[in-house]
Amino acid sequence: MLRLRRAIRLTREEGRLFETLTGQSTLPTSIAQYNRALEQTARHYHLLAAQEDSADAELLARIAEGELITAEPASEPDER
Repeated sequence: MLRLRRAIRLTREEGRLFETLTGQSTLPTSIAQYNRALEQTARHYHLLAAQEDSADAELLARIAEGELITAEPASEPDER
């Protein structure tokens, strides 16, 4: 993943994983878009796991949650 401040660009492999997990063919270009899609996916799978007592759905929810970007990038030095 390439990352500049809050903008991202996924590698081909990361893009495939994102598409597989979320079902979205349009890749996100920001951390907010990326996290929003994964959070929505995780909620869906948690709900499915609760409704159907599905260990597979629970695992998919946890995988989606594990892909969330939580840390802010290191601050860039001031240009002087």
